[in-house]
Amino acid sequence: MAPIASPHRARDDEPALAHHGARWRRLAFLGARHGPTAFVRYSPPLFGALFALALPGLRGQVRDNLRAVRGPRSPFPEGRDVVRTFADYAACLAESLGSERSDAAGARIEVTGGERLRAVVASGRGAVLVTGHVGPWDVAARLLARDLHAEIAIVMQREHDAEAQALHDEIRRRHGVTVLAIGDSSLDALPVLRHLKQGGLVAFQLDRVPPSARTLEARLFDRPFRVPEGPFRLAALGRVPVLPLFAARRGYFDYAVEIAEPIVLTERAGSGELGAAASLAAGTMERFVRRHPTQWFHFGPPFPTSDDRDAPRRPR
Repeated sequence: MAPIASPHRARDDEPALAHHGARWRRLAFLGARHGPTAFVRYSPPLFGALFALALPGLRGQVRDNLRAVRGPRSPFPEGRDVVRTFADYAACLAESLGSERSDAAGARIEVTGGERLRAVVASGRGAVLVTGHVGPWDVAARLLARDLHAEIAIVMQREHDAEAQALHDEIRRRHGVTVLAIGDSSLDALPVLRHLKQGGLVAFQLDRVPPSARTLEARLFDRPFRVPEGPFRLAALGRVPVLPLFAARRGYFDYAVEIAEPIVLTERAGSGELGAAASLAAGTMERFVRRHPTQWFHFGPPFPTSDDRDAPRRPR
């Protein structure tokens, strides 16, 4: 079995607060966990704006992503949405790290299509959840695990800073979400498949693909877009459905989750069937991001360049 690569790996060009070491992550955690409610509620937009000003490279990437979603616009609304993207990111991060606060106990979550996920949980079959780095994706996983009494695992590649990852992963585990770390070994896929066969749910992001991963061609905002093959191959092998699931933040500890129609694959799905499933999932993601463009937290170029398209593909 080939490695089932996940799109969760931390990138060097992502916001420093989230991914530049355990010290920053710990400071963010202390502020989000123990800070006054007003601080946690109102300071993230300020920190987000500061990061937007301090990181021109990322600011340009966010602008390019917004143009892919909305097309070119005049400088003011475009610049406003760039800053708002960083602010929304900071707010989602603060609430993810501060999910053990007393005021987080009343977190609100409105689920559209929840009957689809409840049916899967009730059947005991398991499912592959595909999402994106959109909104409060990991907070949504914790709330769904709580409300559905489901065994949810987030499949992630190991971060560069193991201590930083361990701090955030422990918060997730305390809320009933398992983190399954994978690397380049094909054996790393076995715990993921085992979790599925035991009736659990595993979640992958569609918009993060490590360089060595097998990919499937899809389209996003009328451009070529690659998604990891692993989640779809895994669903076929485990004979479980793929459920596209996306979350948006509406306010302070207030979230909306949408669960699309399940995508069913045959056990011996070939490249055509896998590609069709990937296109369906990417289409669901596109429609969601169009409604919540400033909550698409993809801080690296999502679309392949001409050099990428001409590069040799990983052998199958």
